[in-house]
Amino acid sequence: MHGPSLRRQLVLPFVLLVLFVSVAIGWVSFRAGAEAVQNLTERVVMDLLNRLGNATERHLEAAVSAMDALRDGGGAQEAGADLQDFSALEARMWMVTRLSSTIDSLFYVSNEDGRFLGVRRLSDGSAEVLLRPPEGGPLHVYSASAPGRRERLLRVEEFEPRQRTWYAVAAQAGEPVWTPLYQDDEGAGPTVALAAPVPRIDGTLAGVLAADFDLQALTAFMQQLPISSHGIAFIVDAQGAVIATSGHERPFAIASGVVRPLKVAEMDTPILRSAWSRVGAMVRSEDGGRSGPWMTHADGTDIAATRLQNGYGLDWTLVVAVPRSDFMGDVARSVAQAAFIGLVCVILAIVFGLSVLNRVLRDIRVLSEAARRVGEGEPLPALNIHRRDELGQLAASFSEMEYGLRIDKLTAVFNRASLAAQIAAHRRQLDQKPGEKPAFALLFVDLDYFKKVNDQHGHAAGDRVLVAVAARLKESVRVSDVVARYGGDEFVILLKGVTDVEDVMRMREKIRSVVEQPVRLDVITVTVGASVGWALFPEDGKDVDKLLKIADSRMYDTKRRRHAVA
Repeated sequence: MHGPSLRRQLVLPFVLLVLFVSVAIGWVSFRAGAEAVQNLTERVVMDLLNRLGNATERHLEAAVSAMDALRDGGGAQEAGADLQDFSALEARMWMVTRLSSTIDSLFYVSNEDGRFLGVRRLSDGSAEVLLRPPEGGPLHVYSASAPGRRERLLRVEEFEPRQRTWYAVAAQAGEPVWTPLYQDDEGAGPTVALAAPVPRIDGTLAGVLAADFDLQALTAFMQQLPISSHGIAFIVDAQGAVIATSGHERPFAIASGVVRPLKVAEMDTPILRSAWSRVGAMVRSEDGGRSGPWMTHADGTDIAATRLQNGYGLDWTLVVAVPRSDFMGDVARSVAQAAFIGLVCVILAIVFGLSVLNRVLRDIRVLSEAARRVGEGEPLPALNIHRRDELGQLAASFSEMEYGLRIDKLTAVFNRASLAAQIAAHRRQLDQKPGEKPAFALLFVDLDYFKKVNDQHGHAAGDRVLVAVAARLKESVRVSDVVARYGGDEFVILLKGVTDVEDVMRMREKIRSVVEQPVRLDVITVTVGASVGWALFPEDGKDVDKLLKIADSRMYDTKRRRHAVA
């Protein structure tokens, strides 16, 4: 049963750790970015609301200041009398329009008998003067360059000022009042006016002074606000009609030449309707939103709103709504960049980690393969592990251990146990090659006259003879063959791939000839003989022990024949 590889056990936790760190950093960055975006969005939305509120108040205050200047120009009690003096009124209107900061400002007056005077200042410094005589009739519009200096008649229109919304609202209120939205005289769009009744000394109504508030200028300002790509700013009056909006959708509809302001529910802009559904509910609550600017949220949108009210009955709600996703785009891009950088770091870390691990695992694999080969009886190859760390020490210890277990300490050839293991390993290798004929031979070498060397010259001399004989045997065979000391003065040689008896005989004679050459020991020379037996696999048997017994038996037969001849 194969368990998980060491590579997997080392690499998988390493990769998971790098991924976890990258994901954790990305998540923390995203959360921090989201919180920063939320704070930024709220500040941006509130700042836009303040700018819109300040600009709107400036426009309204300009209209109120101009109206106050127009009303108080001749004194409160003289105003009613002044309505009969259109020349003085025209001069005062010229002055007020020049003081007004809004281009296209229109100031006008109508007395109770239907007489009407209006002055609209134009961008080139000239003005349009609107006149209707007291006896009734059409309205005459003149081009003028100064008070009382009418240069040419521009047009003539049917017009009854006492039926206009601004006149009726002011007459009914009895005090200055802002009118609800209504269609302007030229039908260009909804308008709103500040209208003030002018009483006589006896308190009866002498007429009405009014000034149009330029909603188009307010809309133009709102459209220049640096709102996000999907954000919007808008103003809603107390009746739920849209005064102005920064969006491209017009807040009014034209049907049969009649301009009608649109309610919020009639607008097609989703964010406008969604924001107002939230803000409108707060405006209609108990405190009515009178606590000043406030923030709220709806469907991932940050909404800031405030109510704009003054002493003339004006009640508008200013709203700025910005989807948080408009600002989250930068965060998403930052997170994507961080994810990309994290992915690159993961890849680099994996590549670097694998390169380091491969260096370690390569040496571990070498040791693992060496252990397998030793366990199966195969000779240990050169490990080539040159390290100073634990693996280097392990390789050195492994080599020493393997040498001590498999190598005969005296002769430096394989020992008896190692021989048996290598024969078994060779048998397994042959079994894994069914296309080839399995064959090998064993030579059993016993030294003759070796006991005489020990008795005459000592065991030290005998050991030197054994070392010399082992070296000659190793030199006489191929690198792939195996030489082992079987015990005492006995050696066994494994000849791999030998299939013919004649080859075995030639090798036996070669071995005997090499062993029987004189051995030089310092000042003396000794000679030993060699009796060699043999066995061939599989002809003589398939069992290793049987093969060794046959080789041993043939060796003793050879020894007896040689002694008999001697």
